[in-house]
Amino acid sequence: YTQELQQLALTMEVLDQVTTENDNALAAEKVPVISEKTAKFLSMIHGYLDTRKQMDAKYADEDPGELLANFDVGAEVAKPSYTQELQQQSVDGKPVMSMSELYEAAELAKPVYEKIVQKLVDKVHAATDDDDDDDQVVFAPLKGAKRAEEKANDDYAQRVPGPGASWLFDIVRGSITFASTGELCKCMELLKEPDDEAEFVLVKAKNRFQNPTLSDYRDFNVCIQITVPNADGGSFQHICELQIHHIAIKSLSKELHSHHYYEFFRSYFDGATARLAERITDLEMIASGEKMDSEYLTTLVNTSNDEGRLTRLVDLFRDCLGEYELAIKACERLLEICKARPHEENEVPGYAYNQLGVTYQRMEKYDKALECYEKYKESLLSVSGYKDPQIATVCNNLGLLYDQDFGKYDEAFELYEKAEKLLGTEDPLLAAVYSNKSSIYQRRGDYDG
Repeated sequence: YTQELQQLALTMEVLDQVTTENDNALAAEKVPVISEKTAKFLSMIHGYLDTRKQMDAKYADEDPGELLANFDVGAEVAKPSYTQELQQQSVDGKPVMSMSELYEAAELAKPVYEKIVQKLVDKVHAATDDDDDDDQVVFAPLKGAKRAEEKANDDYAQRVPGPGASWLFDIVRGSITFASTGELCKCMELLKEPDDEAEFVLVKAKNRFQNPTLSDYRDFNVCIQITVPNADGGSFQHICELQIHHIAIKSLSKELHSHHYYEFFRSYFDGATARLAERITDLEMIASGEKMDSEYLTTLVNTSNDEGRLTRLVDLFRDCLGEYELAIKACERLLEICKARPHEENEVPGYAYNQLGVTYQRMEKYDKALECYEKYKESLLSVSGYKDPQIATVCNNLGLLYDQDFGKYDEAFELYEKAEKLLGTEDPLLAAVYSNKSSIYQRRGDYDG
């Protein structure tokens, strides 16, 4: 009897161990395992959203009537026409043709600019009967030559008329920090409609109280064109940058290290500001005010019925963080939701299949990618046939798979041809299809194709 009890106890111990192992296995299957890098990224998102809330609240306190946000800087200066009149000039009054000419002109322009800005501040104080000791005027050194060269090449190399260096407006720069909303408004009024004594013309302005930066910072950012005397008794025009801050907002931004969040996320998004704006908006929707950690993402992926949120998770995990397994889990959950709907409403599964295909292709699991792309194509055809413009996209994706991963150029070329026929002449995908076809012509040695 004792031996039977011992055997029973041993059997129960083994069963408990097996059950525990099974539970652990199920938990491991359901819980996304995120890397340390991803965990840091997600924690930064939570801090960023908290910073935004505090920055919003501070602005509401300082400008309850939203006078700064509603200040009209003028359509012409908000979106100026980039004509020769706005190109930076060399000391002889001609458009600059090199970085050295630009810096030669900037050296002469800097002291003139500083006097003009100081006069502007004095006029603001006189008009508002306010000579606040907290107001600050700061003149920065000339912009670093290396950074200026990078900006000219990255942002303005294709602008006509050139060269890119002639469109750099922030070599000479400074800032004014005012303590009150009234002073900021008066300053902008004097810039927008200068009096007869003014020695500048407002040529460009951004109201970032209306459209805050990605770190939720608010200020006015303007460019003024000034006249600078040269050594020959003549003169030339030079455009300089001026930032106009509110001291309370600037102080809080510094306290919260808000720019740190911007710099952190910029490194993940390759410095592309427009793309970063999109991603931050998506992340705000994903987070919905909750702390984004491993536990939250586990619940989100496995139980969420929000297709938009799941779609953005796919984008975040795959394109931004390289977390392919998590991206696949989000796609699979999206498919579950879509398949549960009536067939006539079932338009999203094709998209989910496409996202799965892209993810598998990145993981170099080409057979699975091919299967997903084919299912995407079938889904689109079942709903709207070849009239669906997304058919061209899936044909191009399949072509890339056959072309670059399977080395089946004939099949790839046929798919590119099909995509080309389905696309309109203005479709941005058409250029990529032409490029893909051209690469196959080159591999075949057909340079006249």
